[in-house]
Amino acid sequence: MLSVGEPSGDLHAARLLEQLNLRNASIHCFGMGGARMRKQGFEAVVGIEQMAVMGLFEIIRHFPTLYGVLRKMRQLLQQRRPDLLILVDYPGFNLWLAKHAKKLGIPVLYYISPKIWVWRERRIHKIAARVDQMALIFPFELPYYRRVGVPATYVGHPLVGKVICSEGVKEARSAIGLDPERVTIGLFPGSRRGEVVQLLPELLESARQMSASNPALQFILSQAPELPAELFTEGAELVASGAISMKLLKGEVYRAIRASDAIVTASGTVTLEMALLGTPMVVIYRMAPFSYAILSRLIKIPYVSLVNIVAGREVVPELLQEEASAESIIRHLSPLLVEGIERRAMVEGLSQVRTELGEGSSAERLSDLVEEMLGIR
Repeated sequence: MLSVGEPSGDLHAARLLEQLNLRNASIHCFGMGGARMRKQGFEAVVGIEQMAVMGLFEIIRHFPTLYGVLRKMRQLLQQRRPDLLILVDYPGFNLWLAKHAKKLGIPVLYYISPKIWVWRERRIHKIAARVDQMALIFPFELPYYRRVGVPATYVGHPLVGKVICSEGVKEARSAIGLDPERVTIGLFPGSRRGEVVQLLPELLESARQMSASNPALQFILSQAPELPAELFTEGAELVASGAISMKLLKGEVYRAIRASDAIVTASGTVTLEMALLGTPMVVIYRMAPFSYAILSRLIKIPYVSLVNIVAGREVVPELLQEEASAESIIRHLSPLLVEGIERRAMVEGLSQVRTELGEGSSAERLSDLVEEMLGIR
């Protein structure tokens, strides 16, 4: 049984399922997941579409829905008694499910550790009590678990070796339907509805202002496949008005990244995908003021973007809350659109991040752990 609550987890779990299918067709997987997992034959009793909630206030508001899903997943554990429960990220939900699995005597494998190195380090003791094996994607996480005696294996980051675009920059632009010769800016408002609502207006306003001063610019607006088209109506209207030259692209993330000279993006896993493809970026993020006021006092590290966290320094600029304005976006983005000191320094920093993320084969190593816990290896 798998429990996945977000689009990024759906992607990583789908790669695990692909490996398991290649190795042993008799393994049946069910639980909570998304479209990518379904394509691998996963029995999605619960879909992830209702689970993408961000921020403390938003979680409180959606608590009845989230609790209802938790009850359903507990019932699945009780009724179907899987040989193994695999949890993928999504700790606020998955650690509660792990507690129930422990009571039932069902082994638990946790893939993609809760970010105890960011905040709530004491949660590691809860993990120790409920989880049988951790599969880690960052090497710096190992010492945290070794200190408390939790079995943990570094399997490498799942994106390494998978983030590939064989096209050149001009080829990617042509494939999207853009002018291959024009400077191109990517706009990535995130994969959650709340992120798009918070960030898209400022992204579009920055595009409008930049186009007004330089009509030769063209833009790519990336739409996560899980999100409805109506969230992007404002962008379509802006294009129809002739104010900007922009292509709305649903999916095809790696092609969109490759086609862009630089990107303005929500914080998240996608920033590592951009780093692996070597595309400069500006990271922006907003959440409800109430949520931010609390979280900003709890977070222990100076960065929010995974690129900077992995690097241990500021490789890419981070614009948070009020700083994530059109004016600030333009100020930080403009130097990245031309060959110069700032762009070269960022490209070099992104190369260092790629080295830190390991050599790939994460899904294969994770599959080894799954087979060991199932007793078939």
